[in-house]
Formats: sequence, C-alpha cells, structure tokens
Amino acid sequence: MSHPKSTVRIVILLIFLSALPDALVVPVLKDLFADRYGVSTAQAQLFLAVNLLGALLAIPLVKYMRQRMSGWAVVSSTAIVDGMLLALMWLPIGFAGTLALRTIEGVVDVATFAALFQMLGRSDQQQRAWKLGLGATVLVAGLGIGAVLGGFLTKLAGSAAVTLIVGSVSCIATGILASAFRATLSRMGARAKSSTMEVDELELQVKPGKIWPILFMAATDRATGAILTAVFASFLLSGLGYSPEQRGMLVGLPLLLMAIGAAPAGWFADRFGVLQTRTLAAIVYAIMLGIVPFLGANTMILAVALLILGVAAAPLLPASLTLVVTTNRGMSGLAAFRAAGDIGYFTGIVVAIATNAMSDAEQYSVQTGLVCGFALLHAAATATAWLVLRERK
Repeated sequence: MSHPKSTVRIVILLIFLSALPDALVVPVLKDLFADRYGVSTAQAQLFLAVNLLGALLAIPLVKYMRQRMSGWAVVSSTAIVDGMLLALMWLPIGFAGTLALRTIEGVVDVATFAALFQMLGRSDQQQRAWKLGLGATVLVAGLGIGAVLGGFLTKLAGSAAVTLIVGSVSCIATGILASAFRATLSRMGARAKSSTMEVDELELQVKPGKIWPILFMAATDRATGAILTAVFASFLLSGLGYSPEQRGMLVGLPLLLMAIGAAPAGWFADRFGVLQTRTLAAIVYAIMLGIVPFLGANTMILAVALLILGVAAAPLLPASLTLVVTTNRGMSGLAAFRAAGDIGYFTGIVVAIATNAMSDAEQYSVQTGLVCGFALLHAAATATAWLVLRERK
C-alpha cells in the first residue's frame, strides 16, 4: 500500500498540471484572438469572461458526477475532455466557436478543481488546512508559471496558438496520471472514509452547513486580488510615477508571500482554529489594503505595508477551502466556491477597466476610493462570516 505522503504528492502534481492551462493564454490574448480573428482587444477579453459562465454551469454537473463517480474518475474524465476542448480551440474555428468551446471548457475545469481539492481535503481529517494550503501554494505557482510560460512559448514558436496545444497536453497528462494512479487515489478515499464513516453517506445524511458566507468571502478575496493587481498597479503608474520594475516588485511581493505562505498558514489554522485564523488574517488584510493608497510617497513604508498584506493574505485561501470542506457539501460546494471566486475576480477586473478611460487626475482619485471601497467590502464579508459561522462551533 502506498504511503499517505506519496498519495498527497500525486494530488499536488495533478493540481499543478491542471492549473497551468488556466494562465498560459492570459498574457497572449491579443496575439491569440485579436490578431488571429480580427476582433478588438476588449472582445478578446470575452475568452476569459465566458469561463465564468462555465464555472456557474459546473455546479449541477459536479453534483451529478459526485453521486455516480469516484474522485479519480471525475479528475480523469474532466481533465481529458478539457484537453480535447483546448486542442479544438487551436483549430481555425472562428471566434464564436472558440467562445462556445471555452464555456464548456470552463465547466470541466471547475469539475477537475473540485474533485482534486476534495481528495486533498479528505486526505487528513486532522490537518485539513495544512494539506489544502499545500494545494493552494501549488495552484498559485501553477498559475504564475503558466503565465510566464505562455509568453515564452509564444515568442519561441512565433504563434500564440501554441499555448492552447501546451495547455491541452497538460490537461490530458492530468487525466492519464489520475487514471494511472487510480488505485492509489481510491485508497486515499478509503482512508478518509475509515476515519469517521462513509464520507459520501455522511454528506448525504448530515444537514449541510451554511456555505453562503464562505462564498461571499471567496468573492471578495478574488475581487480585492484583482483590484490589487490591476487597479493598484495602474494607480502606482498614474498617480505616483513608479517605474515598471518598481510596480512589478511592489505588486508581486504580496502575491508571492500569499503563495509561499499558504501551507504554513494552513498548519497554523489547524492548531489555532480555521475560522479564527481566517478572521484575524482578513482583518489585517483589509486594513493594509485600505491604507496602501496613502503610503505611496514613501517606497520603503509602502513595501512594508504590502509585505504585511501578503502575509495576512496567505491564510485566506486554505482557511476558506477548509471551511467549505467542513460544510459536508462535497465537490458541489467546492465548485460553488470556485464560481464565487471567479465572479469576484471578474467584478474587480471590470471595475479596473472602467477606470482606464479617465484622465490621470480623475483616475488617481477614483482608484484611491475603489481600493478603499473594496477593502471595506472585504471587511464586511469577514464580519458577516464570523457572525454566521461561529454558531457552528
């Protein structure tokens, strides 16, 4: 029988491979669609937007699959279908056809995500947040590496379409590996079941916990992430005159800390309480986000504030994933979590784009208000979740 640590490593590898395709196309959207099909750059952004629709459609599909298939089978089937859809998008099928396939691809992508993180969350009843934190670290790393790889491969191959093929290969590899290790992944589920009772039966027999406060937090987490990367980067440019290198460092610092700190933060949450850790970290995160627009004149102070913000952001994803797993809603709960996050991110990006047409003076003032406003919204989500979810203790 395989060692539990080896089994977790397999799931971690699958999470990494499944995350790569999500970011490969992001830096080359213009080359991939605006130049290829003659659509505007704004229309090319629809490729990312329709994925949101797919995420919403995934929730009933995941619930259906959970009742009829084991976790490894869900991962294998959805990842292979995902790879086939990406390969079809490589063909010259027109922009409308590409958007239709992208919507379906969004459905199976979320199903893969939900199944993998459910397996990870079930792998250890005592250290859920730690294991989910490892998954979160690898997920963010996969997205970051995918974005860098997308630009590099496009330059190397001379065509942005190569990102679709590489993404397809990565997804199909995920599906093949899940099938190859199906016995190991099945034993992983068996160990989780033996620790309490049949987990699927537990999810059906026990009244599911409230999930809407967690979804609210997920949406505001991703929305503020979009504001941080899009609005704040533009804010530093238009209002304070930082160089591109300085902007990259200042915006990248909290994101890097959030990624590498997710697993240690999960370990901390397992020992001191998931909801308590999440609440405390979110309060610090919202405060730091709200004050950074007023610290731009001093680079050192701004960097320290962003460092604290990044450390505070580290527990948010693993703690939220753990809270979702403990609602006993299974893969459908994780799919809803992913969809809520996508809605939040899309909202943040739309708001960021809406400010780009303003004059520099007006943009500076509006974006300062936006950053503060989203910080307040995040704090409101945290307070709401604390008041509602603490009753479960």
